[in-house]
Amino acid sequence: MKNWLTSIGILLFISMPLHSAIGKQTSFAKRNTSEGIEFAYRWLSADGNSELKFVLSNENLNNLPNSSPAYNPLLAQNFVRQNLLRYAKTVDPKIAKISIRQSGNSINMEVSGSSQAKISEIQNMLSEKHEQAEAQYLYDNYYIPFKSEVGKEAIKQDHKRYALESYKNLTPIVSAIKNQLKNPNNDREFVNFTLNWLQAIPYDTMESRISSNGSGFAAPQQLLRFNKGDCDSKSTLFLALLKAYKPTIKAKMIFLPNHALVGINLNPIKTDTKITQKNDIYVLAEPTGPANYELGKIAASSQLFIRNRQFTTEEFYIK
Repeated sequence: MKNWLTSIGILLFISMPLHSAIGKQTSFAKRNTSEGIEFAYRWLSADGNSELKFVLSNENLNNLPNSSPAYNPLLAQNFVRQNLLRYAKTVDPKIAKISIRQSGNSINMEVSGSSQAKISEIQNMLSEKHEQAEAQYLYDNYYIPFKSEVGKEAIKQDHKRYALESYKNLTPIVSAIKNQLKNPNNDREFVNFTLNWLQAIPYDTMESRISSNGSGFAAPQQLLRFNKGDCDSKSTLFLALLKAYKPTIKAKMIFLPNHALVGINLNPIKTDTKITQKNDIYVLAEPTGPANYELGKIAASSQLFIRNRQFTTEEFYIK
């Protein structure tokens, strides 16, 4: 049995500020309206002054998932232990005695009785209940097991689930972006404007991906409300907006050491930085900022990791 909650670290992502042409947010405002909350942005980029304004209804906002609480191994193990104790109470003590003790991040389970066959049966059931409870705790708190680019087993936020549970409520943002474009149905134009806007949103530092407890991640709702985010927070919102813009688009979140970016399955141009997986080409995008990088342009530090194959990916496309 793989004991995810005790045998692995906590994987989180920090985004290092990227240096190129710097986009700067010059104003941000939000106000209550009869329709919901209006968000208004102005920023300075390589293309000059830009702006974006949209309204998200209260229903839209309430349907967006909240950021998960900070991951706490002790709370996780206590959740598992309580589930095991509930099962133990269903076993007749005349058949077997069950001892379940929590010691730090570990749970010790002991079964004694006169029938070895029954003992084995109960031990197998405890192992099954243990795995089910661990999986339930991670699901309830939007975490998943993950293997990093260096093969380290860890736990990270379920970025994919955040994006997929958010995108249907972000269509007003997509409509507002398309209203700013010369060709609203041009994929590359949509992506570049969206990147430009996200890159100008203030950067929020996170702790080490291994030692942090996860409290720095901002789900799309929190990123919009508080106007700040790090690499995985902005990448998650970016992927949700891509899904809202074109539901059939293929995209991947790409995890580098201490950074995250996005790959999009679009027709590349000659100068694009890209990766190929399973015969699909993914053009790379840097949503983090504050540097302005158009689609197909990424930071030199990201280039190095991509070139050396020091990355892992997570598929976001679902039919």
